[in-house]
Amino acid sequence: MIEFLKISSMAIFDELSMEFNEGLNCITGETGAGKSLVIGALTLLMGAKIQSDLVRPGSDNAVIEALFSAAGDEVVLRREIYATGRSRCFINGELATLAQLCAISSELINIYGQHQYQDLLNPIGQIRILEEMALLSRDDLEQKYAVLKKAHAKLNDIKSAVAFYTSERNDLEYKLTELHAAGVAAGLEDMLESELGIAQCAADLKLAAHQTLEYLYSGNSCIMDLSATVKKLIDEIVCRDPTLKETQSTIDNIIVQIEDLALILRERTKSYEYDPERIEDLQNRLHLIRDLKRKYQKDENGLLETIKDLEKQINIVEDSSLLIEDARDSQFKAFKEYSTALNDFLAKRNAFSQELSENINRELSQLGMPGTKFSIYQLDSFEYVDTDSDMDINSISPAKILQGEFLISTNVGQKMQPLARIASGGELSRVMLSIKAQQKSLQYATMIFDEIDSGISGQTAIMIANKLKELSEHAQAIVITHLHQVASLADFHYVITKNVKGNKTLATINKVSEMDRVMELARMMGGRKPSSTVIAHAKELIQENSGQIIHEY
Repeated sequence: MIEFLKISSMAIFDELSMEFNEGLNCITGETGAGKSLVIGALTLLMGAKIQSDLVRPGSDNAVIEALFSAAGDEVVLRREIYATGRSRCFINGELATLAQLCAISSELINIYGQHQYQDLLNPIGQIRILEEMALLSRDDLEQKYAVLKKAHAKLNDIKSAVAFYTSERNDLEYKLTELHAAGVAAGLEDMLESELGIAQCAADLKLAAHQTLEYLYSGNSCIMDLSATVKKLIDEIVCRDPTLKETQSTIDNIIVQIEDLALILRERTKSYEYDPERIEDLQNRLHLIRDLKRKYQKDENGLLETIKDLEKQINIVEDSSLLIEDARDSQFKAFKEYSTALNDFLAKRNAFSQELSENINRELSQLGMPGTKFSIYQLDSFEYVDTDSDMDINSISPAKILQGEFLISTNVGQKMQPLARIASGGELSRVMLSIKAQQKSLQYATMIFDEIDSGISGQTAIMIANKLKELSEHAQAIVITHLHQVASLADFHYVITKNVKGNKTLATINKVSEMDRVMELARMMGGRKPSSTVIAHAKELIQENSGQIIHEY
């Protein structure tokens, strides 16, 4: 509940402090005194948009601060509003984001006023109220619908792909054959260029290889012969100087490497034959790979990916029946899971709706609307025959299937009509209170009612007052009211007054009791100068409702 509210430098409030209590807290005052500004301040703590004229002239900023108690803990929320349109938020003295402030305040405050009337007039808002009261969440349904939607899209994609690739199959197979024939591989162009270069200068390479072999192995005074002589001399030296024994293995290794090198050159020299046909073949292959790279605008790796894509596309055509069957099975499975969850949700919501309607009808009867019938229109169950890819997936979304609307008949024999079409302001107030009466066992946040009794008088006003009093027994209620019937039942009564001092307008708020409260009630009943009869009646009302004796001034 709200224990303390402080408003500084906001509009006509210079420095306003209010201590609230459990039960029914009523705020009254003349029209324009600033009653709704108190509600406005609380909506700012709930993240409401800032208006440029909120900051009182002459002040740098406006500050709204409130102390809440909930489940044995205390929370202080604070919002500083600047004339520039910016603001700062604090939670327990720590800087916070507006989203964090909203998240906490929305759990501590529920405001009922014209905006909430709009929820009652809007079918989407009505169903949201219904599901919140029934403690139903659409999260699981939305997840299952997303799975169904994805499966449906996949089935359609496969069917479209099969149709397209079937019509393009000849072209796909031609491209795949063309790429396979080119022997596409990573680095193919570089390899062909290298082989072509070797083939074109084969004669020169062969001559150079022969000369190398002569110098190395077969010619007069070749390196091999000289190495053998060196080995012989080293062997003689080692016989006399064993410290050079390691040089024997060194020369042995050199001789082995010379023999290996000669063998490699001898084998390679066999391939150095000038072959015009091979040169032409290499040139053709090189031109082909370059043409394919230009045609497909890709390098060798890109061409390899194209081959994979073409093979995949042809496989889709060849395996089309199996692919479509699998996709259809996946969609059907997703649809069954979704429809089962949807029907379970509808069953729970319908069961709660019937009970809720009965309770609201009973409440409305107690609020002076006997003969009124309230009900909720919605689907009883969901059934969809066509589950193939041609299904209208958007028509079976939770948003579509779970639509509904509050219906009401305010006179016996009258046809049930949408609540938004026929309910008056007074009737909407009583419907709202009837709904709140069903939530009272779940209510722990402070309920704030902003002139929901507007346009009501007489016996209806008394009924509304009694219902507000009943609700306040379960959770703190703060009511902005112009009805003396409501104010007379208040556990705590606050009066806002507006005064002009010089060229400044200031509003103040005071908790009233005894004769001050009597006079405020008399003003609400009979104007600024109430008669003694009106004053006596006001006194009698307060004494009757509070059980306290009021002492004269």
